[in-house]
Amino acid sequence: MTAPPASRRAVRFDRFGPPEVLALVTEAMPEPGPGDVVVAVAAVGVNFADTMTRRGEYRRDQVFPDVPGVEAVGTVVWAGPGSGHVVGTAVAAFLPDGGGYTDHAVVEGRRAHPVPGDIDPVTVAGAFLQGITAWYAVDRFGRTRAGETVLVSGATGGVGGLAVQLAVDVGARVVGTASTPEKRAEAVTLGCVEAVDPADPDLRGVLRRGPGVDVVVDVVGGAVFAAALDALAHNGRFVVVGSSTQQPATFDARRLIPRGQTVSGFVLRRVFEADPGEPARAIAHVLDRVAVGAVRLRIETFPLGDAAHVHTLLEERRSVGKIVLVP
Repeated sequence: MTAPPASRRAVRFDRFGPPEVLALVTEAMPEPGPGDVVVAVAAVGVNFADTMTRRGEYRRDQVFPDVPGVEAVGTVVWAGPGSGHVVGTAVAAFLPDGGGYTDHAVVEGRRAHPVPGDIDPVTVAGAFLQGITAWYAVDRFGRTRAGETVLVSGATGGVGGLAVQLAVDVGARVVGTASTPEKRAEAVTLGCVEAVDPADPDLRGVLRRGPGVDVVVDVVGGAVFAAALDALAHNGRFVVVGSSTQQPATFDARRLIPRGQTVSGFVLRRVFEADPGEPARAIAHVLDRVAVGAVRLRIETFPLGDAAHVHTLLEERRSVGKIVLVP
Protein backbone atom coordinates (compact mmCIF):
# COMPACT_ATOMS: atom_id res chain seq x y z
CA MET A 1 0.00 0.00 0.00
CA THR A 2 1.53 3.32 -1.08
CA ALA A 3 -0.70 5.46 1.11
CA PRO A 4 -2.74 4.89 4.28
CA PRO A 5 -6.48 4.31 3.84
CA ALA A 6 -8.56 7.49 3.72
CA SER A 7 -10.97 6.33 6.44
CA ARG A 8 -11.32 3.78 9.18
CA ARG A 9 -13.84 2.31 11.61
CA ALA A 10 -13.19 3.24 15.21
CA VAL A 11 -14.89 3.16 18.61
CA ARG A 12 -14.67 6.56 20.23
CA PHE A 13 -16.27 8.74 22.90
CA ASP A 14 -16.88 12.48 22.96
CA ARG A 15 -17.36 12.89 26.72
CA PHE A 16 -16.57 11.02 29.91
CA GLY A 17 -19.34 8.77 31.12
CA PRO A 18 -20.86 5.26 31.23
CA PRO A 19 -20.17 2.58 28.62
CA GLU A 20 -22.93 3.98 26.43
CA VAL A 21 -20.74 6.97 25.48
CA LEU A 22 -18.74 4.55 23.28
CA ALA A 23 -19.87 4.55 19.66
CA LEU A 24 -18.61 2.79 16.54
CA VAL A 25 -18.14 5.33 13.74
CA THR A 26 -16.46 5.71 10.39
CA GLU A 27 -13.98 8.57 10.54
CA ALA A 28 -11.15 10.11 8.57
CA MET A 29 -7.83 8.36 8.98
CA PRO A 30 -5.45 10.31 11.24
CA GLU A 31 -2.38 11.56 9.40
CA PRO A 32 0.65 9.38 10.23
CA GLY A 33 4.07 10.95 10.63
CA PRO A 34 7.37 9.82 9.11
CA GLY A 35 8.20 7.80 12.23
CA ASP A 36 4.81 6.07 12.35
CA VAL A 37 3.28 2.93 10.92
CA VAL A 38 -0.33 2.18 10.06
CA VAL A 39 -1.42 -1.22 11.35
CA ALA A 40 -4.37 -3.14 9.89
CA VAL A 41 -5.72 -4.35 13.22
CA ALA A 42 -6.81 -7.98 13.59
CA ALA A 43 -7.21 -8.05 17.39
CA VAL A 44 -7.62 -5.36 20.05
CA GLY A 45 -6.73 -6.13 23.65
CA VAL A 46 -9.16 -4.68 26.20
CA ASN A 47 -7.90 -3.63 29.63
CA PHE A 48 -9.57 -2.37 32.80
CA ALA A 49 -7.62 0.87 32.36
CA ASP A 50 -9.67 1.49 29.21
CA THR A 51 -12.80 1.78 31.36
CA MET A 52 -11.02 4.22 33.66
CA THR A 53 -9.98 6.31 30.65
CA ARG A 54 -13.57 6.40 29.45
CA ARG A 55 -14.76 7.55 32.89
CA GLY A 56 -12.07 10.23 33.15
CA GLU A 57 -10.34 8.48 36.06
CA TYR A 58 -7.09 7.51 34.33
CA ARG A 59 -6.22 10.64 32.41
CA ARG A 60 -8.26 13.74 31.66
CA ASP A 61 -6.14 15.50 29.04
CA GLN A 62 -7.67 13.89 25.96
CA VAL A 63 -8.89 15.89 23.02
CA PHE A 64 -12.41 14.71 22.21
CA PRO A 65 -13.49 12.68 20.39
CA ASP A 66 -11.05 10.11 21.75
CA VAL A 67 -10.39 6.50 20.72
CA PRO A 68 -9.46 4.28 23.70
CA GLY A 69 -7.31 1.17 23.63
CA VAL A 70 -3.62 0.72 24.44
CA GLU A 71 -2.85 -2.49 22.54
CA ALA A 72 -3.54 -3.75 19.05
CA VAL A 73 -2.19 -6.64 17.02
CA GLY A 74 -2.09 -6.76 13.25
CA THR A 75 -0.03 -6.17 10.13
CA VAL A 76 1.86 -3.08 8.97
CA VAL A 77 0.18 -1.77 5.81
CA TRP A 78 2.02 1.56 5.62
CA ALA A 79 5.42 2.46 7.07
CA GLY A 80 6.93 5.92 7.40
CA PRO A 81 10.54 6.29 6.23
CA GLY A 82 11.73 6.78 9.80
CA SER A 83 9.60 4.05 11.39
CA GLY A 84 12.12 1.23 11.16
CA HIS A 85 9.46 -1.11 9.74
CA VAL A 86 8.45 -2.56 6.39
CA VAL A 87 5.01 -3.30 5.03
CA GLY A 88 3.81 -6.82 5.79
CA THR A 89 5.35 -7.17 9.25
CA ALA A 90 3.15 -8.68 11.97
CA VAL A 91 3.32 -6.50 15.08
CA ALA A 92 1.95 -6.07 18.57
CA ALA A 93 1.45 -2.34 19.08
CA PHE A 94 1.55 -0.47 22.38
CA LEU A 95 -0.42 2.78 22.31
CA PRO A 96 0.04 4.41 25.74
CA ASP A 97 -2.12 7.39 24.80
CA GLY A 98 -4.90 5.26 23.29
CA GLY A 99 -6.06 4.74 19.74
CA GLY A 100 -6.38 0.96 19.57
CA TYR A 101 -10.15 0.45 19.21
CA THR A 102 -10.11 0.59 15.43
CA ASP A 103 -9.48 -1.43 12.30
CA HIS A 104 -6.48 0.76 11.34
CA ALA A 105 -4.25 2.20 14.05
CA VAL A 106 -1.55 4.83 13.70
CA VAL A 107 1.38 3.73 15.87
CA GLU A 108 4.82 5.16 16.62
CA GLY A 109 7.30 2.84 14.95
CA ARG A 110 9.23 2.34 18.19
CA ARG A 111 6.06 1.06 19.87
CA ALA A 112 5.23 -1.55 17.21
CA HIS A 113 6.96 -4.78 18.20
CA PRO A 114 7.40 -7.56 15.63
CA VAL A 115 5.78 -10.88 16.53
CA PRO A 116 5.72 -14.23 14.72
CA GLY A 117 3.38 -13.98 11.76
CA ASP A 118 2.23 -17.58 12.13
CA ILE A 119 0.61 -17.00 15.54
CA ASP A 120 -3.08 -16.10 15.63
CA PRO A 121 -3.38 -12.34 16.35
CA VAL A 122 -6.04 -13.07 18.99
CA THR A 123 -3.55 -15.28 20.81
CA VAL A 124 -0.92 -12.54 20.66
CA ALA A 125 -3.42 -9.99 22.01
CA GLY A 126 -4.32 -12.38 24.82
CA ALA A 127 -0.68 -12.67 25.83
CA PHE A 128 0.66 -9.19 25.06
CA LEU A 129 0.34 -6.43 27.66
CA GLN A 130 -1.32 -8.49 30.38
CA GLY A 131 1.21 -11.28 29.86
CA ILE A 132 4.14 -8.86 29.98
CA THR A 133 2.72 -7.19 33.09
CA ALA A 134 2.26 -10.55 34.82
CA TRP A 135 5.76 -11.70 33.85
CA TYR A 136 7.40 -8.52 35.08
CA ALA A 137 5.49 -8.78 38.37
CA VAL A 138 6.54 -12.40 38.90
CA ASP A 139 10.10 -12.21 37.57
CA ARG A 140 11.58 -8.73 37.16
CA PHE A 141 10.07 -7.10 40.26
CA GLY A 142 8.96 -10.13 42.30
CA ARG A 143 12.18 -12.08 41.64
CA THR A 144 10.24 -15.27 42.28
CA ARG A 145 12.24 -18.45 42.83
CA ALA A 146 11.23 -22.11 42.89
CA GLY A 147 9.82 -23.19 46.24
CA GLU A 148 8.64 -19.73 47.28
CA THR A 149 5.05 -18.82 48.11
CA VAL A 150 3.36 -16.23 45.92
CA LEU A 151 0.07 -14.50 46.70
CA VAL A 152 -1.88 -13.18 43.70
CA SER A 153 -4.90 -10.98 44.33
CA GLY A 154 -7.59 -11.07 41.66
CA ALA A 155 -6.26 -14.47 40.67
CA THR A 156 -8.75 -15.09 37.87
CA GLY A 157 -8.49 -11.70 36.17
CA GLY A 158 -6.49 -11.06 33.03
CA VAL A 159 -3.19 -10.16 34.72
CA GLY A 160 -3.86 -12.20 37.85
CA GLY A 161 -4.60 -15.43 36.02
CA LEU A 162 -1.43 -15.14 33.97
CA ALA A 163 0.62 -14.28 37.06
CA VAL A 164 -0.66 -17.43 38.78
CA GLN A 165 0.42 -19.61 35.87
CA LEU A 166 3.78 -17.93 35.34
CA ALA A 167 4.60 -18.25 39.05
CA VAL A 168 3.64 -21.93 39.02
CA ASP A 169 5.81 -22.32 35.91
CA VAL A 170 8.91 -21.18 37.82
CA GLY A 171 8.13 -23.65 40.62
CA ALA A 172 6.37 -21.41 43.14
CA ARG A 173 3.51 -22.32 45.45
CA VAL A 174 0.66 -19.93 44.64
CA VAL A 175 -2.24 -18.73 46.77
CA GLY A 176 -4.90 -16.58 45.15
CA THR A 177 -7.78 -14.35 46.15
CA ALA A 178 -11.04 -14.41 44.20
CA SER A 179 -14.43 -12.95 44.99
CA THR A 180 -16.87 -15.82 44.27
CA PRO A 181 -16.90 -19.60 44.79
CA GLU A 182 -16.83 -20.06 41.00
CA LYS A 183 -13.81 -17.80 40.61
CA ARG A 184 -12.04 -19.51 43.50
CA ALA A 185 -12.58 -22.87 41.77
CA GLU A 186 -11.14 -21.34 38.58
CA ALA A 187 -8.11 -20.07 40.52
CA VAL A 188 -7.38 -23.60 41.70
CA THR A 189 -7.73 -24.84 38.12
CA LEU A 190 -5.14 -22.26 37.07
CA GLY A 191 -2.67 -23.64 39.62
CA CYS A 192 -3.38 -22.08 43.01
CA VAL A 193 -2.93 -24.49 45.91
CA GLU A 194 -5.53 -22.43 47.76
CA ALA A 195 -7.98 -19.69 46.82
CA VAL A 196 -9.45 -17.42 49.48
CA ASP A 197 -12.26 -14.89 49.65
CA PRO A 198 -10.93 -11.29 49.83
CA ALA A 199 -14.09 -10.34 51.76
CA ASP A 200 -13.32 -12.84 54.56
CA PRO A 201 -13.40 -10.84 57.83
CA ASP A 202 -10.36 -12.84 58.95
CA LEU A 203 -8.43 -12.37 55.71
CA ARG A 204 -5.31 -11.34 57.62
CA GLY A 205 -5.42 -14.53 59.67
CA VAL A 206 -6.07 -16.72 56.64
CA LEU A 207 -3.13 -15.24 54.71
CA ARG A 208 -0.78 -15.44 57.69
CA ARG A 209 -1.12 -19.19 58.03
CA GLY A 210 2.20 -20.91 57.53
CA PRO A 211 5.63 -19.30 57.13
CA GLY A 212 4.39 -16.26 55.24
CA VAL A 213 4.29 -15.08 51.67
CA ASP A 214 7.53 -14.41 49.78
CA VAL A 215 5.99 -12.46 46.88
CA VAL A 216 2.70 -10.57 46.58
CA VAL A 217 1.34 -9.65 43.16
CA ASP A 218 -1.45 -7.19 43.99
CA VAL A 219 -3.91 -6.32 41.25
CA VAL A 220 -6.77 -5.32 43.56
CA GLY A 221 -5.48 -2.87 46.19
CA GLY A 222 -7.75 -1.46 48.86
CA ALA A 223 -8.33 -3.64 51.92
CA VAL A 224 -6.51 -6.60 50.35
CA PHE A 225 -3.29 -4.56 50.30
CA ALA A 226 -3.02 -4.30 54.11
CA ALA A 227 -3.87 -7.95 54.71
CA ALA A 228 -1.39 -9.12 52.09
CA LEU A 229 1.37 -6.87 53.41
CA ASP A 230 0.77 -8.24 56.89
CA ALA A 231 1.36 -11.75 55.53
CA LEU A 232 4.62 -10.82 53.77
CA ALA A 233 7.59 -12.83 55.03
CA HIS A 234 11.05 -11.56 55.88
CA ASN A 235 12.80 -10.38 52.70
CA GLY A 236 9.44 -10.51 50.93
CA ARG A 237 8.69 -8.54 47.78
CA PHE A 238 5.34 -6.79 47.36
CA VAL A 239 4.58 -5.79 43.76
CA VAL A 240 1.73 -3.36 43.11
CA VAL A 241 0.43 -4.08 39.62
CA GLY A 242 -2.88 -2.25 39.79
CA SER A 243 -5.80 -1.23 41.94
CA SER A 244 -9.02 -2.48 40.42
CA THR A 245 -10.93 -1.44 43.56
CA GLN A 246 -9.70 2.15 43.12
CA GLN A 247 -9.51 2.34 46.92
CA PRO A 248 -6.52 3.91 48.67
CA ALA A 249 -4.11 1.68 50.56
CA THR A 250 -1.66 2.97 53.16
CA PHE A 251 0.99 1.44 55.40
CA ASP A 252 3.69 2.38 57.88
CA ALA A 253 6.94 2.25 55.90
CA ARG A 254 8.91 1.69 59.10
CA ARG A 255 7.71 -1.90 59.23
CA LEU A 256 9.76 -2.69 56.11
CA ILE A 257 13.10 -2.00 57.79
CA PRO A 258 13.44 -4.89 60.29
CA ARG A 259 11.86 -7.34 57.85
CA GLY A 260 13.99 -6.41 54.85
CA GLN A 261 10.90 -6.12 52.69
CA THR A 262 10.35 -4.15 49.51
CA VAL A 263 7.22 -2.61 48.01
CA SER A 264 7.41 -1.65 44.35
CA GLY A 265 5.12 -0.68 41.52
CA PHE A 266 5.57 -0.16 37.80
CA VAL A 267 3.86 0.88 34.59
CA LEU A 268 4.84 -0.66 31.28
CA ARG A 269 5.40 2.68 29.59
CA ARG A 270 8.30 3.54 31.89
CA VAL A 271 9.85 0.07 31.62
CA PHE A 272 9.66 0.18 27.84
CA GLU A 273 11.15 3.68 27.70
CA ALA A 274 14.10 2.60 29.84
CA ASP A 275 14.85 -0.35 27.54
CA PRO A 276 13.06 -0.49 24.15
CA GLY A 277 14.11 -4.14 23.81
CA GLU A 278 12.08 -5.22 26.83
CA PRO A 279 8.70 -5.76 25.14
CA ALA A 280 10.09 -8.08 22.47
CA ARG A 281 11.92 -10.21 25.05
CA ALA A 282 8.96 -10.39 27.41
CA ILE A 283 6.31 -11.23 24.82
CA ALA A 284 8.63 -13.87 23.33
CA HIS A 285 8.89 -15.51 26.76
CA VAL A 286 5.15 -15.46 27.40
CA LEU A 287 4.31 -16.79 23.92
CA ASP A 288 6.89 -19.55 24.42
CA ARG A 289 5.24 -20.61 27.67
CA VAL A 290 1.88 -20.60 25.90
CA ALA A 291 3.29 -22.72 23.05
CA VAL A 292 4.60 -25.41 25.42
CA GLY A 293 1.36 -25.49 27.41
CA ALA A 294 2.72 -23.99 30.63
CA VAL A 295 0.34 -21.04 30.31
CA ARG A 296 -3.28 -21.34 29.21
CA LEU A 297 -4.81 -18.21 27.76
CA ARG A 298 -8.46 -17.54 28.59
CA ILE A 299 -9.82 -15.29 25.87
CA GLU A 300 -13.29 -14.05 25.04
CA THR A 301 -13.72 -12.37 21.65
CA PHE A 302 -16.32 -9.79 20.67
CA PRO A 303 -16.89 -7.65 17.57
CA LEU A 304 -15.39 -4.17 17.68
CA GLY A 305 -18.89 -2.67 17.87
CA ASP A 306 -19.53 -4.47 21.18
CA ALA A 307 -17.04 -2.28 23.07
CA ALA A 308 -19.72 -0.74 25.31
CA HIS A 309 -21.00 -4.19 26.31
CA VAL A 310 -17.44 -5.34 27.01
CA HIS A 311 -16.80 -2.34 29.27
CA THR A 312 -19.96 -3.22 31.20
CA LEU A 313 -18.71 -6.78 31.69
CA LEU A 314 -15.39 -5.50 33.03
CA GLU A 315 -16.92 -2.96 35.38
CA GLU A 316 -19.41 -5.48 36.75
CA ARG A 317 -16.61 -8.06 37.15
CA ARG A 318 -18.43 -10.54 34.93
CA SER A 319 -15.43 -11.33 32.76
CA VAL A 320 -12.81 -14.01 33.30
CA GLY A 321 -9.45 -13.70 31.60
CA LYS A 322 -8.77 -11.52 28.59
CA ILE A 323 -11.31 -9.79 26.36
CA VAL A 324 -10.30 -9.19 22.74
CA LEU A 325 -12.21 -7.09 20.22
CA VAL A 326 -12.05 -8.27 16.62
CA PRO A 327 -12.55 -5.51 13.98
